[in-house]
Amino acid sequence: MNPPFNPANPSGPQARSRAFRLLFVCLMATGIGNSMLFAILPPLARELDVAEVYVGAIYTLSALLFLTMSPVWGALSDRLGRRPLIVFGLASFAVSTLVFAAGAWAGQIGLLPPLAAIVAMALARCLFGGLGSATNPAAQAYVADRTSPMERTKALAGLTAAFGLGGMIGPALAAGFVERIGIAPFMIVIAALVGAGALVVRFTLPENTPPKRQGRPINPLVQFRFALDPRLTAFMIYGCALWLSQAASLQALSFYVMDRLAIGPDEGLQLAGVALSAGAAALIFAQLAVIPALKTSPRVLMIIGAALVAAGNLEMVFAPNYAAIVVGFMLNSFGFGLARSGFTAGASLAVSPEEQGRAAGLTTATAGVGFLIAPLTGLWLYQVLAPEAPFWLNAALGLVGLAVAFAHPRVRAAAARALEEPGQDGTGPV
Repeated sequence: MNPPFNPANPSGPQARSRAFRLLFVCLMATGIGNSMLFAILPPLARELDVAEVYVGAIYTLSALLFLTMSPVWGALSDRLGRRPLIVFGLASFAVSTLVFAAGAWAGQIGLLPPLAAIVAMALARCLFGGLGSATNPAAQAYVADRTSPMERTKALAGLTAAFGLGGMIGPALAAGFVERIGIAPFMIVIAALVGAGALVVRFTLPENTPPKRQGRPINPLVQFRFALDPRLTAFMIYGCALWLSQAASLQALSFYVMDRLAIGPDEGLQLAGVALSAGAAALIFAQLAVIPALKTSPRVLMIIGAALVAAGNLEMVFAPNYAAIVVGFMLNSFGFGLARSGFTAGASLAVSPEEQGRAAGLTTATAGVGFLIAPLTGLWLYQVLAPEAPFWLNAALGLVGLAVAFAHPRVRAAAARALEEPGQDGTGPV
């Protein structure tokens, strides 16, 4: 495995900076490919005349595999090295996007019946959830290996912001290009970009320390037991609550815009794409501008972030028009940007250098928990109770996260470590 941050074994700030920038670009490309689905799938479902629940099934299957496999890939990165797992995940993402494009195209031209097309797209997302999930925990552990405690919150915020930046660009690109070139050609371009990123990482990302070939058994149950470690449990509860809120908002937003404004799929794609991009912009601003400026502990970010998530969802419940919906979603996304960076850095600081991959896998898996359950808390509640129901629940989840961040002693301990240990500017192993 890669060694922890060690000023006695320097490689120079430029080498680290180049490596982090490369990972940033690759994760941004995967963010584009992932987030475009939130703008594309609802109108596509209406075009194919399939119920919202089938869209939820696509998210659910992918999330189940993402949840199951992320801890495994994180632990394997401790054993095999970070770079091989990053490359594997990027390549798998590219292949899954191509398969999804083929399923969407076949459904649109009538080559497959609507439900068969949905099944093909669901299988493609399963490929992403099971194999493409290797990228994020390995990349997160790569950064954690090479940063001191004081630097880590900012560095991990920058890395997770890459996926969020892709989330901002993806819906905007989908809204701008899908009507011009079609869904399948657009997705093929995204797959090519991510595949090219895999090649660049394979041949240029520095990782000079031999991997650790021996280690713990690699299976999901062993890795999930690590989430019950007292050092991590609070961060896992917090992460699951906030990711569940975010996933439900993302899945319900496009339907919410179309139904509250009484508009069709084409106009819904445009307006939902704008709203999703605005939310992603708020998330990026939180992670790339606000967090470096605040220079505060993970706990403070967790507290502020959870409070804003609750406030943003309440704004969406009572939104009287489209502008208010966008403002509420931006507030929710801004808070989530702070919260995600806070609990990710806090979990990393809570464990030893030898456990960074395992911790990264678990914090990544919280996203899988969110997207696994969100079809019930988001789309099912949306259909059965009321369009506002998911956002009421999301606000409550934000308050749960706020209570954990404010009161749990392990969160306080990680915050103290981040502020007490001096950072090192400029050196770290590559």
